[in-house]
Amino acid sequence: MNVHNVSLKRLLGFWLACFAVNYVSGMLLYTTYQIVPHPAIFMAMFVAAPLTYLLFTWLYFRKVTENDWAMRFLVAAVWVGLSVVGAAILMKPVYGYPWTIAFTPSTLRGQLINVSAILVAGWASRK
Repeated sequence: MNVHNVSLKRLLGFWLACFAVNYVSGMLLYTTYQIVPHPAIFMAMFVAAPLTYLLFTWLYFRKVTENDWAMRFLVAAVWVGLSVVGAAILMKPVYGYPWTIAFTPSTLRGQLINVSAILVAGWASRK
């Protein structure tokens, strides 16, 4: 993997789109679940984020020239790291909780499914 071949604009653009869709859909599903506590909505809350990462990672990697394991791990680290930082920034204004809640061990363990989704989608989109 050559780091100079990574388009920072493309990497951050796809992450921003993924983060926005993931955050808004998570908020809408959570609000819907609070109004109508149905088990299907509860399950949708858990599968929405990995499916969003699967979609946007596949869209990202289908036009990338380098699609090896090093590149997939780089994308996973950058996207999940930025997502945790973005959630920490929005923690106080949206939820009213301190930003440090975004960095608990259980929150970081919960991101492992998203890392897995990024690695699987990167592997599935190879040429």
